[in-house]
This record gives sequence, structure tokens and C-alpha cells, in this order.
Amino acid sequence: MSKKQSAFQNKKPSMRTYIILLVLVFAIAAVVSIFAGSGAPADKDNTEKMVFQVSAGENATRITARLKEAGIIDNELFFKLYLKSNKVEDKLRVGNYVLSPSMTTEEIVYELLNGVGEMTQFTIPEGYTLRDIADLFVAEDIMTADTFWHLVRTYDISDYAFMQGCPDNDHRLEGFIFPDTYFIAKHTAPEKIFAMMLERFAEVWNALPENKSGLSDYDLVILASMIESEAKFDSERATIASVYMNRKAKGMYMQCDATILYGMTERKTQLLYSDYKYETIYNTYLHAGFPPTPIGNPGKQSLIAACQPEKTEYLYYLWDRVENDGHIFSKTYQEHVNHSNRLGY
Repeated sequence: MSKKQSAFQNKKPSMRTYIILLVLVFAIAAVVSIFAGSGAPADKDNTEKMVFQVSAGENATRITARLKEAGIIDNELFFKLYLKSNKVEDKLRVGNYVLSPSMTTEEIVYELLNGVGEMTQFTIPEGYTLRDIADLFVAEDIMTADTFWHLVRTYDISDYAFMQGCPDNDHRLEGFIFPDTYFIAKHTAPEKIFAMMLERFAEVWNALPENKSGLSDYDLVILASMIESEAKFDSERATIASVYMNRKAKGMYMQCDATILYGMTERKTQLLYSDYKYETIYNTYLHAGFPPTPIGNPGKQSLIAACQPEKTEYLYYLWDRVENDGHIFSKTYQEHVNHSNRLGY
């Protein structure tokens, strides 16, 4: 071995070399950090929707910063690099967009390239009837009452197997307009709004647990609408479902107050004693079995409870007007009467 080779092998790395290596390590770590998760959602479990507006004159940097502020993305640098690499940083359109933290970078950018103009939103609360929804749409200038009821009677539902049994009248879509908050472009065609609401119901329906009730699809939605009208808390929905199923099994009357209210011409929120004799096919104190159609539009938890009612021997229930913390359930009529007397009914 030559002296030159020996000197080279014994030579230690200089401080400058160490610094260069350290800088490289940090640079690589930074790049890894930037691209960690690549275009993954900021929060895949957060499906909350929000309207994000892009105004005239905003550049990609400003838009990206606001997306980060809104919690829609969590990596500004990656987002900007994605826009640049796809050569779309100058193509983001002015408009309003419905975005969510659960969306990927690719999905967000796709939306930002397709502006839809001014947006609006409406919310259908759980338990709303078709009459309630019609009033809501008129009040918020979404569509006229005539248009709403025309679509209720004529909208094509042939693609929805679970809607078999719907009558050909103004109750036709009752129970199948899913309660939710909807975002739409202003002046969206009424037909598209109906499609959106029915598709949302189908989405929830297809994700329901196994139907252990023994009911047909249509009767299950009727039961869910009754549960929705009576339950105050999610924890008691399956128990209320059991009461109606037990009554059905014994051939008893359903005796659901909300069915009377639904069948009345007058819009009321509370029954008088005389109303229990109000003659309508929806009065389940006078007519056996379930009402002929759903009596409102149930939410997801009521649909789940109808699918899988609790196994109980309860036949009666009433609201605990003293504690106001739920219903009290009874197996016998005498037990029910005792609770009624104790609570001052």
C-alpha cells in the first residue's frame, strides 16, 4: 500500500462535510414531510360539508391559504405543488364549491376547476312531513308548492326497489325524503333537488344493518316514521320500536298519537281528548295495524331502530313528565295506568 493511499484512508471527514450531510438529511426529511400522505384527506372522518367561495382576483396561493384556514386541507405546500405539477394553478374558477375535509386533494382540485355559481342550502329536520317540506321550499324560494306536489305525484321512482308500495297520491314520497342539509346551486332544477334527496335516502338505506324486524321495506319505513315522531333520545328508539312490534304481534291497535295529527286537515301539534275519535284512515286508535303510509320522514337512527327493534315484552309507554329524561315503558295495562296516575296524566 502506498503512502498516498494510506493517507487518504486515514483522512477524517471535515466539519464542512458533516454540515452538508446534515443539511441533506433535513432536506430529505422536509420533502418526506411535504409529501407524507400525498393527496390524502385532511380528516377522512370529518364529512362536514361547507361552502367555499373563490372570488375574482384570487390567485392559487391565496386560495390554498384559505383552504388551510378552513381545515379543508392540511398541507399547503403539497397542494400548491399539486396545482403546479398539473398546470392548473391559473385555471381555478370563480364560484362556490361544496367541500369537505374528507375529500382528497384530487377531489378538491376537480371541484375548483368546475365553478357552479352562487350556492344556497336548506335543511330538512328529522320527522318533517311532505307538507312541512313544501312550506319550507316555498318560504326559501326553492320551488313553488305546485311544482313540489307535481313532483311528489309524478317523480320516477322505478330505480328504487325499497319504494314499492308507495300510493299514487300526495303521500307517495312520504318517508323517503331524507332529513339532511343540502347544498345546491341557486336556480337548480326542482327535479335535480328531488333526485338529490332520494339518492341521499338510498345511500343511507343501503348502509342500514340487517333487517331483523320481519317487515317489508315499505312497512319498515312506516315504523321508522312512527319511531321518529315519538322518540326523544336515540337510546329509546329501539325500545319504542319493540312496543309497536309487540302490539302488532298481539293484534293490538298501534295507538300512536302522531298518526292522528298526520291525518288531520288542520295543522296541529297537540291533541285534544276529542281528537282521538277523529275519523281518518291514519287514526291508529280507530284502525288496526300500521297507518297506510309513513307519517313523516325518518332519520338514520329511527331507520336503524326499525331494522333491529329491541327484544322486550313492553306494550305501553308514556313520557316521564316529572324527570323529562325519556319514556317509561310498561308490560301490562295496569302497570301503565299506575305510571300514568303517578305522573299526573
